[in-house]
Amino acid sequence: MDALLKVRTKSRRHVGGFTLVELLVVIAIIGVLVALLLPAVQAAREAARRAQCSNNLKQMGLGVQNYMSSKKDMLPLGYEGVPSWASVSFNKRHLFTSILPYMEQQSVYNQLIFEYTGSPYVDPARDIPVPSYLCPSWNDPTIVTGAINGYEDGALITYQGVSGATVTGLTTAEMTDSAFGPIPNNGVFTFERVPVNGTVRFRGRARKGSEILDGQSNTLIIGEFVHRDAQPCATAGCDQAPGNVRPWYLGGYADAPYSCKVLEYTPNVQVNRNTPPPFNRLPMGSFHPGVTQFVYVDGSVHVIADGIEKDPYYALATADMGDIVDNSF
Repeated sequence: MDALLKVRTKSRRHVGGFTLVELLVVIAIIGVLVALLLPAVQAAREAARRAQCSNNLKQMGLGVQNYMSSKKDMLPLGYEGVPSWASVSFNKRHLFTSILPYMEQQSVYNQLIFEYTGSPYVDPARDIPVPSYLCPSWNDPTIVTGAINGYEDGALITYQGVSGATVTGLTTAEMTDSAFGPIPNNGVFTFERVPVNGTVRFRGRARKGSEILDGQSNTLIIGEFVHRDAQPCATAGCDQAPGNVRPWYLGGYADAPYSCKVLEYTPNVQVNRNTPPPFNRLPMGSFHPGVTQFVYVDGSVHVIADGIEKDPYYALATADMGDIVDNSF
């Protein structure tokens, strides 16, 4: 009997948890598995963000097409330009406010105060995020408040319209002068200087779809834009969010459109504003590894690699130069 109890006691002593070494081995194995799975999880998340961003561009492209259908083939203005009625030269009539009603955002559009008196920043729509205007890969605050410059406050947009490209051989007559960088007249969104009440003013010029001679399926209209300066930069914080990204409700100031950019640099090139590119010519770009997404005039969305050659990139940005390229880049 005593022998049987000893055997049972001994057996019970051997029935227990893991030893410290065994626990360490299990933890190490779990760590290895997590390290192996984490990149796959991150890649899946980025794929989802990129897909949502593509969908945003699709919605904007459809908004443009719906706008054209209701306006007898007329495209929206990239930026209306210097208003004749305002003491402060900000204007809220531009590409992204114009297409709001055609993207089921009529209620937001109705809150905008276009012909403001006093400060342009006191706008009921300023801090209202428009979901289709913000790529989910943007990890910084989506609404800026308390900025030093009031024009930086508001719900941001991580997209820009395309105002042509700096193709070789452009003459002064083929561009519209701007203090923030000359703008070629070869893109979807063009500008001009016209007499208004005895003063020459910078104004947007609306194109018709029939003017897109290179074809609506071969011409860029909107792309991703998340530019901020690279280190070292001129002033403290100039490499921080929101960088050169602006709120969606403001179309621009004077002859500086906030809603569209000229393609001079390929996507995601690291440059600092004014050294040398002026504001109108900052590069398009995204937080997707190695690519930036664009929507064409016909509403189709395409991916452009960061390393694209300038010639095909410029060809896609121009609307009527006969420089058609395929989408095999």
